[in-house]
This record gives sequence, C-alpha cells and structure tokens, in this order.
Amino acid sequence: MAGAGLDTELRRSAERTAESILGAARADAERPAAEAGQLIETRRREVRKGQEAAYRAEAGVALAAERRSAMGTVLLARTRLVDRVLERARALLPEAAQTEAYRSTLNGELMEALQFVDGDSAVVRCSVDLASSVRDALRGRPEVTVEPGADMGTGFIVVGAGESVLVDCCLETRIERLASALAIEIHARLEEL
Repeated sequence: MAGAGLDTELRRSAERTAESILGAARADAERPAAEAGQLIETRRREVRKGQEAAYRAEAGVALAAERRSAMGTVLLARTRLVDRVLERARALLPEAAQTEAYRSTLNGELMEALQFVDGDSAVVRCSVDLASSVRDALRGRPEVTVEPGADMGTGFIVVGAGESVLVDCCLETRIERLASALAIEIHARLEEL
C-alpha cells in the first residue's frame, strides 16, 4: 500500500504542478489580452476625439455658411427696402415741386445756379408746371431765357453759353446724389429696431 499512497501523492503533486503551470499560462495569456484591450480603448478614445474635432470643425463651417447666408438675406431685404423708399420718394417729387415750400426756395436756387454760368446767355430748362414760377423768380433777369419742356421732370437745369456748363437742379438728380447717404441712414435706423 505504500506504493499506492506514493502513487496518489505523486498524482496530487503532478495535478498541483499542472494546475500551477496552467494558472501561470492563463495569467500570461490574459495579460496580453488585457493590454490589447487597454490599447484598443485608448485608440478608440483618440479616434473619437479626432472625430469630435472634425465634427466640430464641420459644424463650425456649416454654421458660418448659414450665418453668411442669413446676413446676405437680411442685406438683400434691406437693400430692397431702401429701393422701395427711394422709389416712393421719386414718386412724390412732382407733388413736392408744387408745394409752397419748394417754390419759396426756387428764387435762391436759381440765383445760386446762375452764378456758375454766363448770365447773358443762360437758359433755364424746367417743366411746364414750374415755368411761371421760374419766370417770376427771373423777372429782374431778362437776359436769361426760360424753356419749359414736358420731358423735364421736376426742378430745373441751367445751361451756360454753348451748353459748356450745365447745372442740374432737378429733384430727381438730387435724390440720386443723396441715394447712398439715404441708404446708410435707412440701414442705421433699421439696426435700431
């Protein structure tokens, strides 16, 4: 029986040794797998960070494009508003030329315009409606000729000898000269709203 006990003891010892070796082998096998898992997780985090940065950059570009588009739409709407305001102002010019306020300034404007041309041969071209007021304003200046015309619009034009000098005092011309300043003023007032 002594041999059977020794056999049993050897078997137990061999099983313990085998289990120990197997445990060490499992631990050795699990270590690279755990390290690989950590490396994979680290790489995933890096890739996510890179993707998030790319998505943020893409979103920033899209947001900037939308802002630019919205600003363009607002600017276009404001420009159309300015155009409508100027169009309405132009439509009111014939009525404005008939007001007492305009007619009261006509004499001063005519005298100022005549300073730029040779008074002896100057011609004042104006609308038919304004002709009598222009003639009244120039009563003391018989050397200046008044030429009413149906196509003159509002206001008047003073022409020097040989048409070398032309002083345009038409209200339409004044509106055109003021258009950019009026547009700036309208845009500024829209900003205040």
